[in-house]
Formats: sequence, C-alpha cells, structure tokens
Amino acid sequence: MSGFRAVQPETRADRAAKQDKTTLEKGRLAQRREKFTRYVDLGNPTEMSNGAVGFLADADRFHSDTAGEEKLHRDKNIQRREDMYELKRNQFLDREENRWSSMEGERSMEQQKLEIMQNTSKGTRNHSSVAYDCVTLEYHATPAGMQQRFEDDMSRYRAGVRTEKLHRFSSGDGYNPITGEELRALRLPAKPEAE
Repeated sequence: MSGFRAVQPETRADRAAKQDKTTLEKGRLAQRREKFTRYVDLGNPTEMSNGAVGFLADADRFHSDTAGEEKLHRDKNIQRREDMYELKRNQFLDREENRWSSMEGERSMEQQKLEIMQNTSKGTRNHSSVAYDCVTLEYHATPAGMQQRFEDDMSRYRAGVRTEKLHRFSSGDGYNPITGEELRALRLPAKPEAE
C-alpha cells in the first residue's frame, strides 16, 4: 500500500471517444438522475435477443427454398381461382336448374289449363254454344237439345202472345185503320210443355 494512486492510462481510442459527440451524449444520458429515463446500452440494435418479438432464428432467416415458397403461393392462387370458378359454375347450374324447373312448371300449368278448357265448353271453339245443328236445322238428341227446343218454343209462344195483345188493343173498333178491312182474330200458338 503505497501512497500513490495508480490510474489506468487512457488509450487514444478512449480519448477520441470522449471527444466524439455521440459518445459524449450517450455518456450524459447514462448519468441522468431523478425523473429522466436512463440510457441503457442495448448492444447491437440490429440484433434481437431470443425472447424478443422480432427474433428470427438463422435457419428461418436464411431459408433458401424461395422457389418452393413461390410455387406454394402460385398453387394457392390457382386453387383459389379454381374454387371461384367452381362456385360460379355451381351457381350457374343452380340458376339453370331453377329456370328449367320453372319452365316445366309453367308448361305443366299450361297443359292443365288446356285440359280444363278441352273438358269444358270454353275450349270447344268450333262447337256451337247451342244444342242445334245449323246444317240440318234440327236440335240435338240430348237433354241440352230438348232444353234448347223448349226455350225456343217458349220464346215463339211469348212473341205470339205479344202479337195477339197488340192486335187486340191496337184498334178498338175491330177494323184495320189503313185498309178499312175487318180484322180477323189471330190464332194463338199452344203453350209448349217441358219434357
């Protein structure tokens, strides 16, 4: 224990570092006190420690199979495109199926309407609506023909009754006002009976 104080001499690099502005600022930040954040030397800022969020192992960083990655990326894009085409194809097929089923439904409805029209009098356009043959001038031998004959006879009977009434009440004295002849009594047709 001597009375001399041994001080490690500073190297040229240490003396140059003291004069360097960046090193001087780092030193001042490290000596801060109170409420200021202290400077901590992190070492190399481009290197991440094992537990850091940005850490990546060298095996992963220097991955050399980029062509394989590109192929996987291309295959994924192709698969996505094929899936899209398949979806569109399925949608088109569903739309076509719905269209054909609706067309078949319309056709069956049209067929039903046609059958109904054929089975009713509406669909018999070439048939007369009365039970009377225009060529032979005879009534059909059906219940509808008999009904038609009765209705025609009744209308003739009513016309005869009207004519007789007009004839009787038109001239009160019994003479024709134009010719002066005596009016003859009209013969009233017999009232038809329903069969």
